[in-house]
Amino acid sequence: MNNKFKLIIIGSIILMLLFIFFYKKETLVIESDTRNDIYLPIETFELHWIHSIEKEEWYEVYTIVDQELLLEETYFKTFGAGVPNESDTTAEVTEDGFVKYTVNDKYPNLYLNVSDNVQTKIVQGDQEILLYEIYEPYTAVEISVEYIPLIKRILGGNYEEKR
Repeated sequence: MNNKFKLIIIGSIILMLLFIFFYKKETLVIESDTRNDIYLPIETFELHWIHSIEKEEWYEVYTIVDQELLLEETYFKTFGAGVPNESDTTAEVTEDGFVKYTVNDKYPNLYLNVSDNVQTKIVQGDQEILLYEIYEPYTAVEISVEYIPLIKRILGGNYEEKR
């Protein structure tokens, strides 16, 4: 091999390593103090749980807008503590009996406590991430949108790799 070819190979390897270490991608991050972060693609997701008093399923639909979590809609079956009673649009009743409210509130992050009592989970597309099976009961987690280096995603945190 001549020196020019060696320099091209070495330069290519250096560029690839720089890309892996410094390229950051917008990522949905679930973090806690008790486990490695979970990284999910930037896509619409639903946050599901069983209401602690009413014992009925409740879920919220979020999209990512300008690195924030936009709560678009909330669905519930019974009225109780924390249930919205005002909306810019009229509430609808879905075919499966949920009351649907359009909300459209933005949050920089979400904080929640995970519990198998309320079966906290995230649904993204066809994938269900059962937080109550991943974390110990009553673990506090934060959901946010962050720019994560590619190397960090490769080394761990992607949910599919942890299954």
